[in-house]
Amino acid sequence: MEYSHRLNELKSLILLKCGIRFITPADCKRISIEISKHLNKNVSETTIKRLFGFAVVKHKFSTFTLTTLAEYVDIASVDVIDISQPVHPTDEWKNLKDKADKITQFTLKTIRNRSGIPYDITISRKFAEYDFDEFYAGDYIFTSVISQPGYGKTILLSHLAEDLFYKQDAAYKDSTVLFVQAYNFFSKDQAELNMEDQLKAQLQIDPAENTLEYINNIQAAHGGKFIIMLDGFAELILKKEDKNRLFDNIINLICSLEDFKNIKLMMSLRSTTWMRFYERIRHSSFLKSKWFPGNYFNLHELSNVPPLTEKEVDIIISKINYLDNKEINPRLKAQLKFPLHIQLYYQLKEEDPDFNYYTNITFYELVSRFIQEKIYRSNYYTEKILFLKKIIQLTEYGKQTNAVEKDSLLSELSAFRNAYMELLADGILMEEKRTENAHPKEYVRFLHPHMFEYFLFVEILEKFHLQVNMEFFTYINTEYEANQVRFQLLQWTTRFLIKTGNFHELKSVFKLNLNSFETNYLILFMAEEIKYRSKFNPDIIRVLDENQFHEIIISKLINFDFIDSCYKEAVAALIDIASNDDHLLVYNSILGVLEVIKLDKEAIKARIKNISALNAADWMVNPVEALQIIYAKINAEQPAERNLLGNIESLRNGDNPFGVRPENHIDPRQGISYLLILYVNLFTGDATSGHEVISNIVKLHPREFAKRTTFTIYILAVYGMYSSRSAPGKKTDQIENIIVYLSNRNCTNFAKYQEVILLMFQAQQYYNRKEYEIAIHHTKECLLLFRRNNVLLNAMFMFNLLINIYTDMKEYDLVNEYKYEKLCLLDEHQVSRQLF
Repeated sequence: MEYSHRLNELKSLILLKCGIRFITPADCKRISIEISKHLNKNVSETTIKRLFGFAVVKHKFSTFTLTTLAEYVDIASVDVIDISQPVHPTDEWKNLKDKADKITQFTLKTIRNRSGIPYDITISRKFAEYDFDEFYAGDYIFTSVISQPGYGKTILLSHLAEDLFYKQDAAYKDSTVLFVQAYNFFSKDQAELNMEDQLKAQLQIDPAENTLEYINNIQAAHGGKFIIMLDGFAELILKKEDKNRLFDNIINLICSLEDFKNIKLMMSLRSTTWMRFYERIRHSSFLKSKWFPGNYFNLHELSNVPPLTEKEVDIIISKINYLDNKEINPRLKAQLKFPLHIQLYYQLKEEDPDFNYYTNITFYELVSRFIQEKIYRSNYYTEKILFLKKIIQLTEYGKQTNAVEKDSLLSELSAFRNAYMELLADGILMEEKRTENAHPKEYVRFLHPHMFEYFLFVEILEKFHLQVNMEFFTYINTEYEANQVRFQLLQWTTRFLIKTGNFHELKSVFKLNLNSFETNYLILFMAEEIKYRSKFNPDIIRVLDENQFHEIIISKLINFDFIDSCYKEAVAALIDIASNDDHLLVYNSILGVLEVIKLDKEAIKARIKNISALNAADWMVNPVEALQIIYAKINAEQPAERNLLGNIESLRNGDNPFGVRPENHIDPRQGISYLLILYVNLFTGDATSGHEVISNIVKLHPREFAKRTTFTIYILAVYGMYSSRSAPGKKTDQIENIIVYLSNRNCTNFAKYQEVILLMFQAQQYYNRKEYEIAIHHTKECLLLFRRNNVLLNAMFMFNLLINIYTDMKEYDLVNEYKYEKLCLLDEHQVSRQLF
């Protein structure tokens, strides 16, 4: 029997290596050629046919044949030459354990060889060890590791067997584990065979013995328990009636084990298989009482294997990225809690070691690869696509629901039965039961929402005849306005356009009424997707400039959303895909302003160096000069450059030192220049001078400030804040009313940073009105946001306002507390105290 067991394993591994799911006689010649090509050794086509049962076998295969086959599938270490040699018993328990260990070790080596990623990268699951301890100690007979495909059940069992039974300090050294793959334990011809007889044959127990009694007594005499682990049911190809007989066979074994407390059964089943197995035991209170469901059993998902924890993901990622000290993107980390994605991520890292992006482009790449592998490169792929199209259509293109009644798919089920079963087996679709009006109904849905979103996007794309334009974007934005899939569909569309090089239509997305976060995130998503694609197609960077892509992006960055982390990451990513000095100057200048409000001295110094190499001759203000002045003031030094300070003084006095043409609109570069002027004045002047600077900027652009654009609203909010500090009164109140009105009317166009600037303005206003409680509430809310986002400059103003409020209220303990906290923060960042 052991000879047969090893032979079955060899056959399975040969088919796996050759990518053959259902072998035919014609495949035998191909296998023979592959072996000859890889090893330069000859195993004839006839011998291969004998191996797979297409020719008569009159004698056992030769040692050469077996060794060559083992070498071809990389398991030469399994000692194939001796597989036909019987084991002679000495001590009964040692003999039994040796036989079980030999089978188990072969199974473990097979799992190691077949692992989708290097086995050493995989980890044990602590939850499984805790569950096993409880199962082992309890009055249970059997347990099942249950999950949808791709949760790492086989690897989980493998580590469980190694860690609990074979390690030097293993907790269950006195116990025996028999770990077998179901496709070696059962076959179509053996479905009727009693499981006790199967165990007897596998362990070479005397035919006269009662198998279970024999194992139980030997194990009881030695101590510990005999654990049977069954895995690989998913690869067991049986008809429905044969599978039912197999389930009955397993159920009979479980019932027989009632009297044998030292034998326990552990199985690994996919959710769909468990559902069918459970149907056969659910009416038996005995069987249900002897089943240990595990501490993480989820009835809705039919799973007791939770996703990987953050700590477990960290361990795996550290093994994959052992040369990369960069912190992995938190969004990507969340996606990698499913072991299936880790396998795909490993492949991506092999292709591109720098594959670590801020947005979820990794996620979209993983989903796309998974679908390519499981559908487009699989059997029945045409039928699968047609079946999935039908599901999308029955969900009203995702507008009503994401699940459909199984009854509505009856015609497709009869026509595409095999395709449907593979979609279930591969974890694309799942079946679930719901009770409606006391009547159970079966539904079919996509297992994961992102699979649904992918095929929904494909179906909409076909609806528009593969033409993505403004009409396409408008359709998604309006038809899915209140639907959570809307933003995912926009990202799939964006990815599709970048992948196909259609940057002209990509600009259409910015004509939609997106809020500030969505705009920032999509810009970052685009930048990272382009960066990734450009590694394989350098022409993408050239096409960007031809389509004025950067100019469109720059026009959207003028919202200066400095406390949205996506904004900063987007600008940094854009630098990586920009080739033009002018574009690089814009992006670096924006980051320079961001580093100023964070009071990050080292970053400002590095930014000055980067910008110095770029040509700023056409700019109204040279960003290098502005940043050098600010850097000097942060270090309590006198600025070396004075030209800009003189021009700012002239601007305060009502002159036009920068040669501004009032009839022209404020372009992004001019907007950045004005921002640099305001920050230089902030470090060198006071609230009154800031008020004067903005007053004259407004006078230079009367038409622009009548439009109420994103930039002008931002400037107006800063203007109001200066006014409330230097000249509070009716005019300041009027500015406040205007901005509040605009924010309520155009809330989607307001960036988060603008909202907080308005809140700062209102906090100062409430302080001026001596409404201290509201002022304190607003100030603390601003301070919390600024500290969370490390915007130190704005935080200093909030500290000063709190100190003023508590001084007026004579709350001197709180005054001292905030003074101390403020000074500690400045010292921590090595910023001059004289500034604040």
